[in-house]
Amino acid sequence: MRLKTFVAAYTLFLGILFISIGIVSTHMTNSTTYMLREKAAREFQTITTSIAREIALVYARFPDGHGVHGAVADVYSRFAHYYRQHGIELGWTRLLEDSCGTAFITFENIADERFITIHGGLPNPFRHYFLSYRLDITTNITDMQEIQQFLWVTSIIVSLVAAVLLYVILLKIFRPLEIVASAASQVAKGKYEQINVKGRSELADVAVVFNHMSAQIEAQIQELEEEAERKQQFVDNFAHEIRTPLTSIYGYAEFLQKASLDEGELIESAEYIMSEANHMKKVANSLLELATLRNYEPEKNQIFIPELFIEIKQSLEKPLQERGAQLRIQALAPYIIGQPDLIKALILNLCTNAIASCEPEKGIIRLSASLDGEKTIISVDDNGCGISKSKLSKVTEPFYRVDRARSRSQGGVGLGLALCKQIANVHGAKMAISSTQGIGTLIRLTFTNL
Repeated sequence: MRLKTFVAAYTLFLGILFISIGIVSTHMTNSTTYMLREKAAREFQTITTSIAREIALVYARFPDGHGVHGAVADVYSRFAHYYRQHGIELGWTRLLEDSCGTAFITFENIADERFITIHGGLPNPFRHYFLSYRLDITTNITDMQEIQQFLWVTSIIVSLVAAVLLYVILLKIFRPLEIVASAASQVAKGKYEQINVKGRSELADVAVVFNHMSAQIEAQIQELEEEAERKQQFVDNFAHEIRTPLTSIYGYAEFLQKASLDEGELIESAEYIMSEANHMKKVANSLLELATLRNYEPEKNQIFIPELFIEIKQSLEKPLQERGAQLRIQALAPYIIGQPDLIKALILNLCTNAIASCEPEKGIIRLSASLDGEKTIISVDDNGCGISKSKLSKVTEPFYRVDRARSRSQGGVGLGLALCKQIANVHGAKMAISSTQGIGTLIRLTFTNL
């Protein structure tokens, strides 16, 4: 690309340069020729007029005509001698008849010398005298040719200098493109590099756009990799979640088939099978809810927060009593906009997780609502076991459990926080989780009242 640009630009430059020199040289030749021609014509007219005036005086001195030709010859000799000193050769001829009076101008080359020659008769009444005029223009032509030669030599030198400068300029111009091309090849290999091109030129703008594109591609590739990892993790977790109850169901079914059991053992085995089947039902229902909520448009209404908190506290009376925990509510915001059943399920799920994370008889859960400008913030704060930083980013993934054994024993399927995040997303709300291990967890839901 750079070489093609150089050849095209340099060829165009040479064409313009040499055409310009050619035009200047032609104009100079024409101008010089015209100037010398006009000069010779003026001098010829002056000379013929002067000679005619002298001949008229001769004829006045010799009215009888005797001695006229000698006197005329003397006049010519004097003029010829004078103009020869100025590079002009004069010759004359006496015709038997009058000439037409028209002067003929020609250019002659004799050896290495150049001349302008004019032939013509004298003015009336002496047209029978025919004068030849020859002006040496060798010096003028030589000077003009030297100037033209100088122009051509100068143009060649300028073209060579221009070639070097053009190549250097193109090197500088195409350097950012080479950097971009190199970076693009690295991007193709999976190395998302940022390039640094200084200045405010169009190529610098291209570099900025390329950097943005590279960053976007890197982010999207990383997002795709994370998404693929999440999907694989989902499949692994789902397989693990289903394997345990299926193994239990199969084991108890085989036990019922092969063993001789009394009525109590039959009932106990059936209860185990029903319990595992119920767990699988919960998994299926939760997955269905997740799939349903992915593209769900909630029916939004005005939800009065004080009434909502009271309903939630009533719904949690039994879990609170069983765990020996306290739920403290504080509603400093009047309402939010959302679908009531989904919002209630969201907060209930968060509060249930908070209760489960607290030690028996020591748990304190704070459910509060406050205003931040035009935003409403609902917070669920507990003094439970907390979550380590390494696990905090994964708690909203499907089937992820911070404590697998305890969640399984309490009937959880590891989809609660994933559902909560999905409900928050369809309402345009943001769910933020902060936690300190051994101190507690704070979950903030930020709603815009729109």
